[in-house]
Amino acid sequence: MNAILFFVTPKFRLTGSTINAIEYFLAGVEHNKELKLILVNGTSSFKRKIQKIMYERYTFNQGEWEKAVNNIDIVSKYNIPSMSFDIILILDYVTIFELKGILRAKKILVISEKYTDNPEYFLSKDLYNVEYYGEMPFHYKDIEYRMKCLFDKYKPLKEVHSGTYINAPYFDEIIFKINVRYLIEEHDCPDAPFIFKSKTNPEENLFEKFTHYVYYHANKWFDPHPRLFLECAFYNKEIIYLNPYEIKDGSLFRCMDVRRNGLKDRFLNKNDEIIRQLI
Repeated sequence: MNAILFFVTPKFRLTGSTINAIEYFLAGVEHNKELKLILVNGTSSFKRKIQKIMYERYTFNQGEWEKAVNNIDIVSKYNIPSMSFDIILILDYVTIFELKGILRAKKILVISEKYTDNPEYFLSKDLYNVEYYGEMPFHYKDIEYRMKCLFDKYKPLKEVHSGTYINAPYFDEIIFKINVRYLIEEHDCPDAPFIFKSKTNPEENLFEKFTHYVYYHANKWFDPHPRLFLECAFYNKEIIYLNPYEIKDGSLFRCMDVRRNGLKDRFLNKNDEIIRQLI
């Protein structure tokens, strides 16, 4: 059995890794009806949230929806040691931390994210047949790899409203409004109420609610490989990147790449080197 494993923390947080797990699963299950998305320590409520995200964001041909939904399984962490896999894909450091030492698989594929220099978040090659794929210069990697999105299945936007979406990781919203707003006003953002990114209470139909995307780096978080730059480029949003501390993390490299290369080699499909192994 081939599977994508995603460890579910007790408090639901919608992260880029959540969306990555969904999209790599959908790209694979389209061509391998046996591929599983396993929500380790997931709940029925979390599974419904995943289904809701899938329904809102992506288009499905006849029969695809049922196949995808039926292949999402909830498994307790304590049952993982009794399961045997052929190929596993892991997309986040939390899943590595929680499952290292109890996985049984012929091969494990990892898309590097954070803490790849920390043994607690690393699958040793002495114990596993594991390949690391990475894009950023600070990632541990065996294979250079450009992260991709399932753009071909994105639903077209309906009515798009003028607005500004603020992504300032771990920065207080009130402080932002008082001390930083002047910075984005210099970029002619629309005079509309700001929308602030929330991982615990995400906006529905988000991309219909703004025309400008502002990423403000407050040096509160090392961002490994943010995907919103890619999605905003796909939907033709105006991207404003503010990094006053000159932090060289994934946000800087991703923004630079989008400005230079657009969405070149960013479309996830069956030709992707990871998807080819899963199918």
